[in-house]
Amino acid sequence: MSTRTSHRLAALTTTGALLTGTLAAAFVAAPAASAHGTYRHCTTTASMFVDNNRDLRAPLPWGYNESTPTSTCYLTNGDVGSSTDSAVTAVQRALNKCYGAGLTLDGAFGDLTEAALRRAQSASGATVDGEYGPNTRDHIRWPVYRESTGQFVKCSKTSSMSSVYIP
Repeated sequence: MSTRTSHRLAALTTTGALLTGTLAAAFVAAPAASAHGTYRHCTTTASMFVDNNRDLRAPLPWGYNESTPTSTCYLTNGDVGSSTDSAVTAVQRALNKCYGAGLTLDGAFGDLTEAALRRAQSASGATVDGEYGPNTRDHIRWPVYRESTGQFVKCSKTSSMSSVYIP
């Protein structure tokens, strides 16, 4: 084999190894497919106006699709937020206020939150999977508060809610 052929073979082998390594890294670095398709994690809350009354608001979990806010987001056992203003806390608050769950508002989606969510899903006709997502959002009831006083008013489904107020 000539020196020139030897150099070409070495260059091709190196290029092939680099490409193989790059492709392998791309497959390793790619996130696992989610059962939810394009996964948007709920990271915050936003208030929905209720009964077309800007003084009646229901805080619901929200996430972001790039920079666009969306209520199409998911929470599962193991998710953790803050104890005061997180998506998990909004779900816990709804489960307590509208379903009498008696959960500690700690922002941790643990086994007790999952069990309470399953009970609420069953009671509301949602798919019972213990996960929060659009199906659960639309089926369970949410606590409604008077913005001017902070007073609890009632529990309501999202079907009676309109425009979004994002703080």
